[in-house]
Amino acid sequence: MKKTFSIIALILLAFSAARADEFLEKVSPGFQTDDDKKAFESCRKDAQKGDAKAMGALGLMYQRGRGVLADDAKAYLWLRRGAMKGDPSAQNNLGYLYLHGKGVKEDKAQALYWFEKAALQGLAAAQENMGLLYGRGMGVKKDYVKALEWFRKAAEQGDDEAEVNLGIMYSLGEGGPKDYIESYKWFCLALRNGDRENAKVDELRGDIEWLEKRMSGKEVAEAKKRARDWKATVGVKD
Repeated sequence: MKKTFSIIALILLAFSAARADEFLEKVSPGFQTDDDKKAFESCRKDAQKGDAKAMGALGLMYQRGRGVLADDAKAYLWLRRGAMKGDPSAQNNLGYLYLHGKGVKEDKAQALYWFEKAALQGLAAAQENMGLLYGRGMGVKKDYVKALEWFRKAAEQGDDEAEVNLGIMYSLGEGGPKDYIESYKWFCLALRNGDRENAKVDELRGDIEWLEKRMSGKEVAEAKKRARDWKATVGVKD
């Protein structure tokens, strides 16, 4: 049976809420701790003083229910305030709320608007989301060329989901000619992220094996070289 890619045509990859500030990444999921509550209170005080980054972080805490009961309406309120003051994480997460209709009426055009604002400031998660919007034709005409461009911007910052999407597009010839060497390269780079679930790692390795059966030994060697060279260029160690 012919193998198809496990996440073909971008169907299963979720839109990314912004990779939050470091302290938010450390908040324990599923329950509230004293540290969660302290982080929330500290963030709330800074947000009330007009700090845009704190506004965005506070909105995300309301959205995720960290240090406070989850409240999409309050999440929207604070994310919009942070977004209006120019914080890219707040803009990206506001786009996420518009896309899914959380705390606000679903509006894909507004999602696109805020994702793009954050993406143009260089936020990788927002660039990945722009790629998904164009790749799926959500709130905008489907355009694989633009999807490829946005995924590449995010992948070049080390965003592993964007690296996978870029590998898929090169393998399928979406947004440009098929290029198994580039596809293999980006799949290999995505594997460097040790945070992936085991099942996802297995799927990715399966996609790499699928490519290897269709590539010459010389092409595989070139793809591996490109991956090594890219890691050296951006200072990533194995």
